[in-house]
Amino acid sequence: MRSSKKISLVIGLAANLSFAASNSGLADCGGLFLLHLSDKQFSAQSCSIRDSLKIDNYGVYASFQHSAIQGRYTDEWSIKGKNTQNIVTAGFEGNYKYISFDVNVNSYPAAMATLSYHPKDSLFKVKATLAGGAIELGNISWIPDDKTQIVNSISANWTSHVLYGGLSAEYNIAAHHINLSGGYLKTIPHNPDKDYYVRDSAGVLIMNANYGYDFHNSRLDASYTFANANATLYGIYHNEESRKRFMYMPLDATLHKLNARWEWEKIRTRLEYLHLAGRLSSNPNRFYETLAPNRALPASVIKGLSFAFLQKTFRVDADLSTTALLGGGSYRWNLGKRYIFTPNIGLDFFGIKGDLDIDKTIETTRLATINSYKEKTFRELSAIGTVLTLECEVRKEGPISLALVYGVSQIIPFYIDYKDQNSNKSTEPGTTTPSGQSGNSQPGTQAGKDKAGSLEGGLSDLLFRNGFATHLGISVRF
Repeated sequence: MRSSKKISLVIGLAANLSFAASNSGLADCGGLFLLHLSDKQFSAQSCSIRDSLKIDNYGVYASFQHSAIQGRYTDEWSIKGKNTQNIVTAGFEGNYKYISFDVNVNSYPAAMATLSYHPKDSLFKVKATLAGGAIELGNISWIPDDKTQIVNSISANWTSHVLYGGLSAEYNIAAHHINLSGGYLKTIPHNPDKDYYVRDSAGVLIMNANYGYDFHNSRLDASYTFANANATLYGIYHNEESRKRFMYMPLDATLHKLNARWEWEKIRTRLEYLHLAGRLSSNPNRFYETLAPNRALPASVIKGLSFAFLQKTFRVDADLSTTALLGGGSYRWNLGKRYIFTPNIGLDFFGIKGDLDIDKTIETTRLATINSYKEKTFRELSAIGTVLTLECEVRKEGPISLALVYGVSQIIPFYIDYKDQNSNKSTEPGTTTPSGQSGNSQPGTQAGKDKAGSLEGGLSDLLFRNGFATHLGISVRF
């Protein structure tokens, strides 16, 4: 009920704005509900309104967007992420004979400027983009599964200070269209005046190549995208005396994506291949643990714990590899004259295979005694299924044009196989333990729990119930 009221309010505001001051107004709301499991959750919702006015070669526009993203993952510690934003954007654009520009600012705060050069015949176009600002990525919380642990929870804000530069070139001759683009994003470490925060230092390179060909009544496009990211995330606890690092995560990731699209009158088809590889590396040096929750404790708490204090740190090496193949098509109808109905049905097939290999070293300190043991976990997921999309647009043309569109998408899994293998835990050679006592409940080794096999009767049903998206939009033009 509350979501319905928000959607109605946004649509009403967009309509009022468009009639008051512009020749174009748009309101749009949507939501993605992907998972709602006991140990994994992800959902996202967004509503936005946009208003624009164009006079001759100039234009101004403004928008408001409300978005909320939530996620949770549990593995000894529950990691929760939440990002709720209300973003206001205003921009100004101009188009001349050879040059176009676009400048906008938003309430992050952030700003972006784009300058384009295009000859009169439009055979060639070059565009340069510069952007920068402080982007609030949300809040991350760590909550231990064992409620008796000393650290009840750690909650940190994450704001990234971003600089971006991009360059693209487009060449059009006859029926051929070639587009090459590249961009580099860099984040600058920043220490805010907060008790807990996440600081990042990252460099991301993105390159894209696209080729299109116009046939008599159809078009074929093919593209390739490459992205490489190197980032280090730091979790910092700040008090009046010092800053302590309780999280250190150096990450590397590489993405390869191939895409082909074909459009013919009312039919659209696509085929995509994607491969993502990522790595998290550990550092054996002191103060470079992947996660050290004890360093997130205030000094007063540590002094009060005295000799009963139990210290536990984690060093993690992880390798991720994911391959996905997606393909499908859609068909739309144009019905009616005064009121135009445009139903659209789409069916996409997907196949996904991914594995995650985790080597975790857990170090425990009680008084002057250090005990560490290793835990190796291997997780593998294979899935085949479809995504069914139903959408309908109702449009009325005239001096004032109105359009209303609503769509839903549903995941329909055919097969899902999930394996979670936890190998034996062993005490690391060379560690020290008190005489007659081990830091583990059992000396030597501990058997891990394995979960494997097809989960079609469980996870598939959950994906069918939770794996859907919905979208509602309204636009006004005059």
